[in-house]
Parts: sequence; C-alpha cells; structure tokens
Amino acid sequence: MLSFEEKKNIFDQYTELEAHSVSMGRINYHFPASVREKKIAVNHLHPNGNAFIYAPFLDDADKNGFVNVREATEAELKELLSGSISFLSTDGDEFEEGYEEAFRDAYRTVLILRYENKMWAIYADDHLEAIFPSREAADSYLMDEGFQ
Repeated sequence: MLSFEEKKNIFDQYTELEAHSVSMGRINYHFPASVREKKIAVNHLHPNGNAFIYAPFLDDADKNGFVNVREATEAELKELLSGSISFLSTDGDEFEEGYEEAFRDAYRTVLILRYENKMWAIYADDHLEAIFPSREAADSYLMDEGFQ
C-alpha cells in the first residue's frame, strides 16, 4: 500500500486539481473546471493512506460515485484519477450541439434530426416538425412515421 505522502505526491502532479484541507488531517482534491455538479475528484486522502476517487462510471463505485483506493498502485491511481477528470470534464452528452442526421421514407421525403439545446428536433425542410427530450423518443417517432 502506498503511503499518505506517496499518494499526495501523485495527486499533486495533477495541476488541474486544487488541494483543500479538511478535518483530521485529510485532504480533498477539487477539480474546479468540472462541468458537472460534482467538483471533488479525490475525497478524504487520510494520513493512514486511505482515500476515495470519484469514478461513478465503475460498477464498484459506492452510491456517491466514489471508489476506495487504499490498496491501489501508482498506475491504478493515475488511471482512476485521469478517468475521474475526464468524466468531470464532460456534461455526459454523447452528441455535440448541432449534430444532425438525415432520414428518408419510402417516398424519398427527407427529415433532419438535429441535437439542439439538449433536445432532439426533427425538421422538414426549415420547418420544425417535432421535438423530443431523448434520442430514443425521436427514433421511435421516425420509425413510426416510416423513416429510416
């Protein structure tokens, strides 16, 4: 197991993180550039060497999204912390604003599906046909209307 100082030295290498002292000699590392509500990447680095890294994308994360890294190696810490920073750097959208696809029906009519303001809009030419809160709902509508 890496010591408190060894883990602290690893975490301090990430210049995008800010160390904040908390109670009982523990340190939290915040990621101020986070685009998500959560800002803490490392929670409670304790003088006994225990710590938690925010990794809600892992199956073994607790209900708050943290994984215990008490026994983690240097390579594992770096991998987890890089993953945490990457996760906190995105808003969770897999599509970019303005992303669009064209769909055609049997009559060669074209509808455009466009991602705008975190919603899915369907256009016929320049006219808004429908808007949906999820990609699945928009795809279902297009399928029901005979568009592929």
